[in-house]
Amino acid sequence: MRGDRHISAYIQRLLGRRVVRYALVGGVGIPVNDAALFIFSHLGVNFYPLAFVLAFEVSTTVNFVLNQTFTYGEQKHLKGWDWPRRALRAQVASLTAFGFASGIALLLFYGLHVNRYVANPIGIVGAFLLNFKIANRFVFRPAPPPLPPRARPAPRESIL
Repeated sequence: MRGDRHISAYIQRLLGRRVVRYALVGGVGIPVNDAALFIFSHLGVNFYPLAFVLAFEVSTTVNFVLNQTFTYGEQKHLKGWDWPRRALRAQVASLTAFGFASGIALLLFYGLHVNRYVANPIGIVGAFLLNFKIANRFVFRPAPPPLPPRARPAPRESIL
C-alpha cells in the first residue's frame, strides 16, 4: 500500500513537468504519424516524401490539440481567434522541426535503406527537443500579465 502512494506521488511529480507531458503527447503523435503514413501510402501516395509531409501534417494537428488541452491546459486565456492563431504559429514553428525530422528520416530511408516505418519515428524523436523549445517559446506563451489599472489623476486644488 505504501509503495503505491510513492509510485502515485512520483507519477504526479513527473506529470507536473511540462516536458514530460509534451513528450507523452509526442509519443501519441508517433503512431498517429505512422498510421497516417500507412493510410496515405495505401491510398496511392507512393512518393515517400509526399506521404511523409501529409502524415506529418496530420500528426502535427493532432499534437497541437493535445498539447493545448493537456500540456498547456492551464492556459485558459484563449478567446475567439486565439486558438486558430496559435495553431497557425504551431504549424509555422513545426516547419523547423519538420525540416530536421525530414532530414534524419530521408537520410535513413534513402541513404541507409532503413524501413520507412522505422526511419519516420526516428526522425520525429530526433526533432523532439528542438520542437519543444520552439513551442515553449513561440507557440504556447502564457497570457501577458494584466495591465495595472490607470491611476486616477489627483483632483485639482481650487485656487479660490
